[in-house]
Amino acid sequence: MCFATCSSCVTLFVLSLSSPTRCDVSGDVTGRRLSGPLRLFGLALGSGAAGVGLSYWRRPSEEIELPAVPEPEAFIHPYETWPWYQKAWFAFKRSVFLAFVFAPFMCASLVLLVKKENGNAGYWREFWLQQMLECTQRAGAAFQKFGQWLSMRPDMFPPDVILVLSKLRADAPAHPGTVSRQKLREHLGKEVEELFEEFEEEPVASGSVGQVHRARLRPEHALDGPGGHLREVAVKIQHPGVIESAFMDLNIVWKIVEFSENFLHMTMPFDRSDFDGVIQAQMDFTREAFNLQQFAKNFKGESCIRFPKVSSRFVTPEVLVETWESGELISNIMEDFDNAKAKCQDAVSALEEKKRQVQGKLSKILYDMSMKMMVRDNFVHGDLHGGNILYSMSDDHVTVLDAGIATSLEKRTFAPFGVFLHALCSGQTDIVVDYLQRFNESKICVNTKQLKTDIQETMDKYMGPFRLNQHGPLNAADMFGEVMFTLQRHGMLLKGDVASTLFTISISEGLVRQLDPTFDVAKQALPYIAKYMGSVLNHF
Repeated sequence: MCFATCSSCVTLFVLSLSSPTRCDVSGDVTGRRLSGPLRLFGLALGSGAAGVGLSYWRRPSEEIELPAVPEPEAFIHPYETWPWYQKAWFAFKRSVFLAFVFAPFMCASLVLLVKKENGNAGYWREFWLQQMLECTQRAGAAFQKFGQWLSMRPDMFPPDVILVLSKLRADAPAHPGTVSRQKLREHLGKEVEELFEEFEEEPVASGSVGQVHRARLRPEHALDGPGGHLREVAVKIQHPGVIESAFMDLNIVWKIVEFSENFLHMTMPFDRSDFDGVIQAQMDFTREAFNLQQFAKNFKGESCIRFPKVSSRFVTPEVLVETWESGELISNIMEDFDNAKAKCQDAVSALEEKKRQVQGKLSKILYDMSMKMMVRDNFVHGDLHGGNILYSMSDDHVTVLDAGIATSLEKRTFAPFGVFLHALCSGQTDIVVDYLQRFNESKICVNTKQLKTDIQETMDKYMGPFRLNQHGPLNAADMFGEVMFTLQRHGMLLKGDVASTLFTISISEGLVRQLDPTFDVAKQALPYIAKYMGSVLNHF
């Protein structure tokens, strides 16, 4: 029986937990892995054996501190420095390319509409979904990132669309190993064989901006100095052409958002310049290295949250060498649970219970981390999804990867935003309206009375007498969305840093709610705001 087979693999599962697995740039995990059902039955049924075989410990490398990476200057996109004729020629070429790339998806969409009318849409919907994935992958970083964010909002799309979009977090096209070698030579000034004892030509992961190769540094080039311990590394190398395409593609993405407002229920009533700057900054890997060190500093001493280590000697705008981290992708863990349930019906209840425990534990860890980033540190990871977070079941820690996008509020905005967030999470309409007007950068005169009426309707819908599920958790992302639509109707534009932070909250909430649909992010936020911003609340 499946039950007996899986139970006999407990020991193998324990060994698999300690296998060095790692991913990055929304990529796949490599290393020795048992198949999902076998590993997860070991977890669900063999916890006693696992408890005997594993202990809580910290690797010596975790205590090593590397020299600080200087904060890079503000990112200036090369497109800004081009003469007008070069911009025009590039825009023409890029437009033709994107029209060619998305042509199959548009054709598939038309066919699906016809077949849907005839009641024979099953095969063609699968074909349409496949074209959606392949065309978005070929289109480039901006479109892939947009698809990744949409995949975090299962309330906006059918499950099959969410499933396909989620693949963008792991299945981006890779560039040839020869390109990686060339970039390493150009940016680090040495051949691969001079730097590394081992270098895997085949990337272990590829994401929207770059790909990762696993490698082992030579002793004299260890991250912590000659003869050091930090030699097992992930080498992240930027895809060719990413920077050039991203500038124009962001404009196209915003046009898609505007076009899709009615049927996707999505809007962006804010000044795009700050937001675009946050997105484009991830094109510079020195920014990511700085962010990783800043996050590690902010969470020093918190053993359940870790970040890869980086050395300034191995950081350039297009190449980043960081420590290889252990763990399993959160997205893979959840997928393995589902696969195990499908294949081994004899122990579905045990698996579901274990899945609830793991997801509940993860949601608490990640929410705690997100709120501390926001209200304690004012430095927030802007791309938290299941493909960017590793989880080690052996000692309950997460490792956060791919920190190219990080958001912060201006110093003068941080305290007022805390008051606004507290009011939003507690349903205080008057304060919410007051601070929305403070954050408004539009020159249009706002009808404050009507704005207050509209915001009150939103509060009543999600937190008051008209709430559909009086006992269920508040869907904060949906509530934020309704507030955004209200701002748009009134011609208001949020400050860019406020909009970026609200967007980041939406992404984080999407991850937490995917792990635990019963988690009430608004209710849980109040104690954090009170603890870390209590004096601010009293002052205001």
